[in-house]
Amino acid sequence: MSSIFDPYFAKSPTLKLLRSPSACFVLGFFYVSFKEEGLTQIPEEDLEALLDRHLQDARAADPDAMPRDARFYLNQWCEESHRLLQKRFVEAQNSYVYQLTQFSEKALAWVEDLRRVDRRGYTTSDSRFTRIVSELRRIERETNSDPEARRNELLKQRAEIDAELQQIQETGKVETLDSTAVKDALHDLESDIDEFLSDFRSIEETFREQARDIQNLYLEQQLSKGDLVAHVLDADEALRNRDQGRSYFGFRESITSVENREELLALAKRAAELAHAHDLDAHVFQQLPKRLYDEVSSVAGIYRRISGQLRRVVEEQTSQQTRYLMELLGEVRSLANACGDLPAEQTLHHWEDPVRFNNFMEVGTWEAPESTRFDGIDPDDTTSVDSLKDALGRIGKPLNLPKYRKRLSEVLETQAQVSLRELVERYPVESGIVDVVAYVAVAGEASQNVFYPETIQIDLKREVQPRYAELEKIVFIK
Repeated sequence: MSSIFDPYFAKSPTLKLLRSPSACFVLGFFYVSFKEEGLTQIPEEDLEALLDRHLQDARAADPDAMPRDARFYLNQWCEESHRLLQKRFVEAQNSYVYQLTQFSEKALAWVEDLRRVDRRGYTTSDSRFTRIVSELRRIERETNSDPEARRNELLKQRAEIDAELQQIQETGKVETLDSTAVKDALHDLESDIDEFLSDFRSIEETFREQARDIQNLYLEQQLSKGDLVAHVLDADEALRNRDQGRSYFGFRESITSVENREELLALAKRAAELAHAHDLDAHVFQQLPKRLYDEVSSVAGIYRRISGQLRRVVEEQTSQQTRYLMELLGEVRSLANACGDLPAEQTLHHWEDPVRFNNFMEVGTWEAPESTRFDGIDPDDTTSVDSLKDALGRIGKPLNLPKYRKRLSEVLETQAQVSLRELVERYPVESGIVDVVAYVAVAGEASQNVFYPETIQIDLKREVQPRYAELEKIVFIK
């Protein structure tokens, strides 16, 4: 007899992992490597060394356990048939890194929930029911468009606040949760945090699916450059308008706010203190802000790579079209030479509209560019800012980063954050693209600054021949 769960047991990598003989070893290794350290990604060499030590420990207890080497299992877990790890290249680290996938995250979350319930020994019924009722009230309140109902709700809240203020004034005491209620709330909050952080793998997978769609369009070679760009932009707009897209981008807007960041740090610190006071594990609360920022940075990085892939596709399409045009011009030149002896009065072609062209016959035929092999680049101890400054010094006006840092600090003295567009409006562009590159370099010096995937245009203030720089939206944060 078939079941509605048959497709999941047949195809789900999560269930395949849980049913495999090595599930205990694999999940234990993932938990120790990623979860205990609060890491979202681990360099290839480090994870391979960790796995090698775990394999040695497993074989010490059972010589027949996991007979292959560490690299074999890491590659196997990345295969389409397993999909437990994601391997990608990080240019900033110049190395490959591994991440958990949404499927391994779900398996870990299920096992960790079992362990969490066993550790606390009871179900937090009162805490969960209170949260359910609170959420139902919020939904009813924020979806009811009746002004009178909203007015009555606000009056009720005011009466409750007035009564609490009067009680504090009369007794000098504040009612707080008892010890059991605090522990219930912390247990539930810990579970929600783990589940919330594991959801980022699903968001990343959505972005990767979009990247694969772009790559498929490129390989098909059937769309014009305009159609390709339009398709990608439509896909991006559709992604943002999906329920998951709107939820994620709304969250990212909140987490990058200075006020929300400071409040989150304070609340996480207070939750960790309460966990210590009630003999609970405070690890998840202590690491919450950092893990959130790491997850946001990881997803934003994937989105930027998709944008970069789009640019490469468009550039390749442009290069192919240019090459095709040059070949056509070569054929035109050959035909013109062949027609040199025809009578002058004979009309070769009649144009309905006059066409303007400039010395087409002088354009050379296309030739493949010479391929050059460059020597390897040895890394040095110079900073990226120094390298950028040196490179710009060779091609144009020297880069005076202190001047741009001073401008930024002056603005942030009076406000919590400022965008790049606001900066160039306050300090108009003087040196063209050099000014824009300088602000980008300054933005990269501080980790709190945010690079949004939205594209903006900056006027380079060239009166004779107007030019605009297109780049990501940048927000500088104090």
